[in-house]
Amino acid sequence: MVLNNEQPSRLSQSERLARMRLARSSNIGPITFRKLLERFGTARDAIAQLPDIIAKTKGFRKIVLANREDTVAEIELAQKCDAKPIIWGDPEYPALLARIEDAPPYFYAIGRIALLTRPAIGLVGARNASANGCGFARKLSHGLCAAGYVVVSGMARGIDGAAHEAALQTAPNGEGGTIAVLGGGVDVIYPREHRELYGKLCEQGCIISEMPPGLNPQARHFPRRNRIISGLSYGTVVIEAGRNSGSLITARFAAEQGRDVFAVPGSPTDPRAAGPNSLIRDGAILCDSADVILDSLRDAVQNTHLFEDFHQFNTEARSPNINTDPSHYDDIAQSIVRDAENSGSKESSQSLEIVSPSEETPPIMRTEDQSDKVLDLLSTTPLLIDDLIRASKLPANSISGLLTELELAGRVERHPGNRVSRIAK
Repeated sequence: MVLNNEQPSRLSQSERLARMRLARSSNIGPITFRKLLERFGTARDAIAQLPDIIAKTKGFRKIVLANREDTVAEIELAQKCDAKPIIWGDPEYPALLARIEDAPPYFYAIGRIALLTRPAIGLVGARNASANGCGFARKLSHGLCAAGYVVVSGMARGIDGAAHEAALQTAPNGEGGTIAVLGGGVDVIYPREHRELYGKLCEQGCIISEMPPGLNPQARHFPRRNRIISGLSYGTVVIEAGRNSGSLITARFAAEQGRDVFAVPGSPTDPRAAGPNSLIRDGAILCDSADVILDSLRDAVQNTHLFEDFHQFNTEARSPNINTDPSHYDDIAQSIVRDAENSGSKESSQSLEIVSPSEETPPIMRTEDQSDKVLDLLSTTPLLIDDLIRASKLPANSISGLLTELELAGRVERHPGNRVSRIAK
């Protein structure tokens, strides 16, 4: 089940560096990058034409070419953490990801890079997921990996972490596996409690990010991260997500990219079920088992329309057909505006704050925080207290006391068989 996205030859080192410089230039986003390669054939030729482009597109956002020395320094920083740049045109660049309009010009990868060429499914959901939700995520991830598929997620708390962990346990050496797409630099562990998971992903899975190494994640980075999760995947599954959850952004990207959207239904009294239930009302595929996903994937893998008009623009030898008519640059100017809109920020790449990963020690959790954690793990479906203890990673005596307090406060309800559930508000 390896996707055939091999290219005739590798890019030359000079072209690789030119593409990285072009991608890191201010106000040249993924759409503009792609438009420039379509127009000029190579990044080197596009860079040579930048002065003319800037002159012809005056009135739009200023373009500043990334410094060669800064780009080399970024590459050297990536090498220190064993990260490899995967550039548009490389044989390892995922064909399905390259198909989306705003595919990243390049990204960094650590771990089993071969996973990037295998059929994948995105699996996302709430950070404050219930134990039942995390359990179902593990079940789906196990079934998908056992069938040879790669599970793609974002290494966040809750559903993401559960999906990655199950995939690593299921397919350490097989065709299946897992890819984590980060919102910060590929070497930045976020959240901090996933340090151990991060280490396992580096060894047995694959970690990727389009951000420069050392960049701490910021809120505006995650929507960009989400379009990569869906772009790598034939379909995206949403498990537990509030109405304003970022997981719904991933689902929207998947639909816009022509991929399947799956949603796991939940109780209407649980706010975390609002997102999946609304997706199902809007036409998403109701998912109650891995078999539902696998049946759809068998059809999707054979859909050649996903790869129509797929180009890597690896024709370095071709001569650019350059037109000096100012109207010739209208589409490039429009792509600059669209990139700015997609980025959600008016700041240029030069304003990003590069920092070294800190070695902070996680703060000790207060009692009220522990109560919130227990409530987040519970849903209106009864859960074994033993499972709650395992999911919370809190001592059994702490759980007992917290449940007593929450029961007195009218927040939880006990059930026969040593089970407990959250009381719907």
